[in-house]
Amino acid sequence: MKPITQPLLGALLAATALTAPPALAAETDSDLIIVTGTRSRDRTVTESPVPVDVLDGATISQSGTTGELAQAIQNLTPSFNFPRQSNSGAGDAVRAAQLRGLSPDQTLVLVNGKRYHSTSVPNLDTKIGRGTTPVDFNTLPINAVTRIEVLRDAAGAQYGSDAIAGVVNVGLDRSDSGGSFGVTYGLNVTNPDVLDQRLTDGQTVVIDGKAGFKLGNDGFLSVGGDYLFQEGTNRAGRDQGGQFLTNGSYSDPRNDRFFGERLFKVGDPAVNSGHAWYNTEFALGSARAYSFGVAHLRNVSGANFFRWPVIVDGNGNNYVSPAQPGGLNGFRPESRIRNRDLSLTAGVKGDAGAWRLDGSVTWGANSITQRLRNTVNYSLGAASPNDVLLAKTRFDQISANLDAAREFDAGLASPVTFAIGAELRHERWRSSPGDEASYAVGPLADPDSLGLQPGVQAGPGLTPEDARRLDRQVYAAYAELSAEVVETLYVDAAGRFEHYSDAGSAVAGKAAARWEFTPGLALRGSISNSFRAPALAQLGASSTSLNFGEGGSLRRVATLPVDSPAARALGAADLDPERAFNLSAGITAAPMAGLRLSVDLFRIRVNNRITLSERFDLGDLTPQQRTALGLGSFDAINFFTNAVDLETRGVEAVAAYTGQLGGGTLNVNAGYSYFDNKILRVDAPPPQLAANGIPGALIGLEERNTLTTAAPNNRFVFNADWTNGTFGGLVRVNRYGSTTRQFDFGGFTPRQTFGAEWQLDLELSATIAKSLNVAIGANNLFDNYPDRSIDDINGAGNLAYDILSPIGINGRYVYGRVRVNF
Repeated sequence: MKPITQPLLGALLAATALTAPPALAAETDSDLIIVTGTRSRDRTVTESPVPVDVLDGATISQSGTTGELAQAIQNLTPSFNFPRQSNSGAGDAVRAAQLRGLSPDQTLVLVNGKRYHSTSVPNLDTKIGRGTTPVDFNTLPINAVTRIEVLRDAAGAQYGSDAIAGVVNVGLDRSDSGGSFGVTYGLNVTNPDVLDQRLTDGQTVVIDGKAGFKLGNDGFLSVGGDYLFQEGTNRAGRDQGGQFLTNGSYSDPRNDRFFGERLFKVGDPAVNSGHAWYNTEFALGSARAYSFGVAHLRNVSGANFFRWPVIVDGNGNNYVSPAQPGGLNGFRPESRIRNRDLSLTAGVKGDAGAWRLDGSVTWGANSITQRLRNTVNYSLGAASPNDVLLAKTRFDQISANLDAAREFDAGLASPVTFAIGAELRHERWRSSPGDEASYAVGPLADPDSLGLQPGVQAGPGLTPEDARRLDRQVYAAYAELSAEVVETLYVDAAGRFEHYSDAGSAVAGKAAARWEFTPGLALRGSISNSFRAPALAQLGASSTSLNFGEGGSLRRVATLPVDSPAARALGAADLDPERAFNLSAGITAAPMAGLRLSVDLFRIRVNNRITLSERFDLGDLTPQQRTALGLGSFDAINFFTNAVDLETRGVEAVAAYTGQLGGGTLNVNAGYSYFDNKILRVDAPPPQLAANGIPGALIGLEERNTLTTAAPNNRFVFNADWTNGTFGGLVRVNRYGSTTRQFDFGGFTPRQTFGAEWQLDLELSATIAKSLNVAIGANNLFDNYPDRSIDDINGAGNLAYDILSPIGINGRYVYGRVRVNF
């Protein structure tokens, strides 16, 4: 592992950056009671034995100027990474977020303390989070959030599968009166150096509203919704003669005329989306009933790579399809993603003697429909449609929970909190085929005819044979004990048993402690093991994507379900759960009123990490071999595997201050995060591959890059906001560490490291007549861009900026906001 001295020094500097704040302090989040990471009712942020970040609704709303909840969290939490995507099919619509540099599906998401469902489609065309089916944070509306707690510690013993990196608990608004209505408008005003011209695009409008109503003497009903319209962006460069990207003819002048033009579209997709939500609680006899729900609909239009009008057929002749959209102007297939999401919870809680009881049922579902416009199936010739359905996926999850807790006196410094609970969960995943034309092998695919590629461009669709229907049952039970053993020592211990009908059983345990060895200064730490069961989509997913191959040409890569005959013939095996072991230790300090400091070290080892295998090239197989293996006309294949053991070590530091300055309240937060991912083990490739003449390691260079260096391994965040009730201002500084992109073009393996980048955000606001607030601001005020991609990986100039950069490739974003509170 790399020496941790330098990252630790950076963390200490970040944590002590605020040790000379302005004078008088007001109440800080150190005094807030937390509900995540412990079932005690009296733990604050400062008193927690594990690191928890608390983000209040007003701060999240101010940070979420683009209407994306995950983007707002990234702006505030250095351990949280939310990379952008482009030209990635469903990945344009469902972006994956990371915590502590781990896989996106290793973070558990709760809403009001209840497990939230994941997306239904694995992100097979993305870089960060490739092959995962994470929770889609943006299905949750910003204006519904009153508070978010980010637990930066493994919690499988407390919450079950997926909590390897930590837990994000989203609390919904509980207002019983008043409300608000707001409109935000923004756009990119930027000068990308690759074009040497000013661009204005990405126009975004967010309209949101909510209201609270009183129910009975002490009940409430909060309701709200929003609508977002986002125009797409484009930061593609000019083509430098890249017809080879689609096997186009170099010599045909009908292709050459595109030299120097902007042919590709690289950037954000166009989005239309909306949320509707409610949260309610009211008396039900001596108990209390509660319910909440969120509905979301998102339509996304994303771009795929440009197709030159003239291609080379199987006989080496130039060919233009009679059904080709755009004719001799070429075409760029357009992904149309429809994302529908719904979550509903109902429950009753109350006291039974000394016990506090809580019983609930939560149902959540996500369905995604993938279509392609402006495409063609060359093998169908004039009979090809230009608009096709590729596939549909759906994931349903229903959970029934019963939790009980009580306190009892054991002669310790505080009463012991004892909590027990049980969960029954049913999960179901479905995939449905696309239109026949999306995958058809038409008459012109015959080698004796023209030998043209079957299936639509930027496809093909899912075939009926590849459609899947998977279900499973999950049973779980847990117990937790916590107390102050002596006045300065708090201890928490938990254990959980969980059984999956398809993935076996797991037992997880956790112990955490905090020792305040002197007033205001404490040591804390935890030891635990966690697990993550394979997602149903990882077990059943079948898809085809395009990747660069030898000479830069595009090749079709089929992801095979591990239970398919073709995958089994090549050595694929059943997926096992991931097993994780976590160690953390830290120090917290509250040296003065209003100031909180913490530094935490962590080590997480994940065995049997589920990832996609290397893309195994089929170029040396004869047509007869491909047919016998059921591999059709694919150029390469991969499948999911438990081939990797991964270790993550890191350090995190937080400094937070609240005080009075210039007649107003000043809130200052600084955070630093560093992690280092190291691969400890990679399985040897199954012998069936070599037996069929397919070379290669089970995990190749590109996947090693994804697991270790594709995400920034360090990040610094500084936020300072001030308000006196009438005027306000915000300054936010983000520094993203370097990232590395590795390619394997059939033996040619270019690599580029993109340097660290700084981003400055500013906002000014004013409140008029106590109810009207107006604000103007800019994200990335200085219009900073990442390093330009080198010639070896820029797609003949078309892919000028790598989407991997966490600073994004859109440049400066300016906005204005108007909000009426009532």
